[in-house]
Amino acid sequence: MRLTLLALATALALAGCQAGEPTDAAATAAPEVAPVAMPADPAMDGAAESAAEQGAPMVHGGLMMADAWTRPLAPGATVAAGYGALMNHTTQADTLVGARADGVGRIEIHTMSDVDGVMQMRPLEGGVALAVDGAASLAPGANHLMFMDVTRTWAEGETVPVTLMFESGAEVPVEFMVKQEGPDGAAGEPHSH
Repeated sequence: MRLTLLALATALALAGCQAGEPTDAAATAAPEVAPVAMPADPAMDGAAESAAEQGAPMVHGGLMMADAWTRPLAPGATVAAGYGALMNHTTQADTLVGARADGVGRIEIHTMSDVDGVMQMRPLEGGVALAVDGAASLAPGANHLMFMDVTRTWAEGETVPVTLMFESGAEVPVEFMVKQEGPDGAAGEPHSH
C-alpha cells in the first residue's frame, strides 16, 4: 500500500509538472490522474476503504494519520469534530495548517483548555506542529479538527473523505471513520460552541 501511494504521489507530481506543457505525454497522462483526495487507481478505492475501516494509517510522502474518526452527525446538525493520530516520517518538520472536505463549509483546527474551571474551545493559532519522526494527537478534550457549516449528514459505518493541508504544501487524503467512540473508547466532546 505504501508503494502504491508513493506511485500515486509521483504520478501527481509529474502531472503537475506537465500541466502547462501541451505535449502528447501530458495529454495521455491527464486522464489517469485523479484529484488529490481520490485514488488514481480504481482498485485503490477498495484498499483505501479497507484501510480506513481497519484504522490503518493513511500515508502521503511520510505524513500520515492513523485512527481517524468522527461521530455520527444527526440530521440538521452543522458541526462535528475529527480526531486521529498525526505522524511525520519525513526528513523535515511540518505543520498541519488546515483541511477541506466536500459538504463541509470550513474546517478549523481547535484546541480546548480549562479556563477557571470551564472548558473552552477556540481556534488553534499556528496549526499542529510535527517534528521529524514526531507525532501529535487530535483527541476529545484537546486539539481536534472542527467541521463547520456541514451541509450533509454522515452515519455510523460511513467514511468522510478529508484532505489535510500542511505548511509544506503537502496534502494528505484521509478517510475519517464515522463511529460512536474512538480507538481508546473516547466518545468525543459535544459539537456546540
